[in-house]
Amino acid sequence: MAELEQQVSLKIHRGGASIFAYAAILFALACVLAEIVARASFVQAQIPYQAYGTNHTQLELQINYLDAFVRENGAPDCFIFGSSQAFREMDPQIFAQSFATTNGEKVTCYNFGVTGSQVWSTSVLNKILVERYHPRLVVIGTSYLDYTEGREFQIDERFKENDWLQYQTTPFSLQGLYDGWFNGWLTDHSYAWRGLNLLSYSAPFEMRMAEVLREAHKWDGEIGKNGFALSDKFINPNLPVEEGFVKNLILEFGDFGVSDRNLAALEETIAFSQQAGAQVLLAEMAYHPALLELRGPRSVERAAKDEIKAFINKVNAKLDGIAATHGIAFLHVNPDVDIPEDGWYDLYHLNSVGAGPFSAWLGEEAGRVLGPLPPVRDASAGE
Repeated sequence: MAELEQQVSLKIHRGGASIFAYAAILFALACVLAEIVARASFVQAQIPYQAYGTNHTQLELQINYLDAFVRENGAPDCFIFGSSQAFREMDPQIFAQSFATTNGEKVTCYNFGVTGSQVWSTSVLNKILVERYHPRLVVIGTSYLDYTEGREFQIDERFKENDWLQYQTTPFSLQGLYDGWFNGWLTDHSYAWRGLNLLSYSAPFEMRMAEVLREAHKWDGEIGKNGFALSDKFINPNLPVEEGFVKNLILEFGDFGVSDRNLAALEETIAFSQQAGAQVLLAEMAYHPALLELRGPRSVERAAKDEIKAFINKVNAKLDGIAATHGIAFLHVNPDVDIPEDGWYDLYHLNSVGAGPFSAWLGEEAGRVLGPLPPVRDASAGE
């Protein structure tokens, strides 16, 4: 009897182990099936873009458009990095044409400027793309607005806490695995996981995917195949701005101290690009002179004008020093560039109309100050 009880107990133990094994097999099969379905063309046709977990629509669209650009043209010779100023002010095609005319060297350029990106987050994106595509030229679009006191501790959590960005920039480790490295790996390799990322974006809208799709479609026709902003929306820069704009800008300046944190991130970006074999150009982005007046609806000139001018000079002097330290050129904005009055998206962004002459001037100056670019490296996309 005791022997029979032992046998029955043994069978139950084996059955339990089998259940776990079958469950693991079924789970693996479900994952494979989900991946096959997610990759199907009819499913992909319903998905607005591949989501990388940042919930930053324009950034993720840029990644998607870059993938398409590489499939069609190969890896870019040249990347343009920066915030929305670089995104809206540097037309890669016009820049490359003007550069080739002056320098004699043909390049293909992609604009990876990202709205809301600070110099710190730009350094992260720079590291990923330079390491992956090995460009010969890196152009960093920047201005004094990147180094205000208000930017010193502004950290967009979407960049800081993102598993995919950490996976791309952090070597594998057990601590990294705990911190989300595996989730980042899944994001990089799994269409199904990216679909879950996209679904998660609907959580703030009570899981209404229509709201996520609406946000994505706001960018329809706004980003070109080479990453450049296509909008020709414009303002009259001579009209007074809203009081809220004035107050926010004054808060951004604070006590007119310079953000050492972002200056250090700029140096990191330059150094990494150079170590990867790219030539680097630092370019000041354009802003309308009316931005210094800070005139509200009552057309009263703000007392901060002199302080702002002094701040700009202080920032540019530091950028000159950084450029000299790293042996690169820093192109200051030429006020004589003929920007049409309908070429301003707002007081500190050009639109696609204004970006034309500005990009042509910038490409010509780049061709003049830069020596021969490094030779083309034999590296495939995604390496």
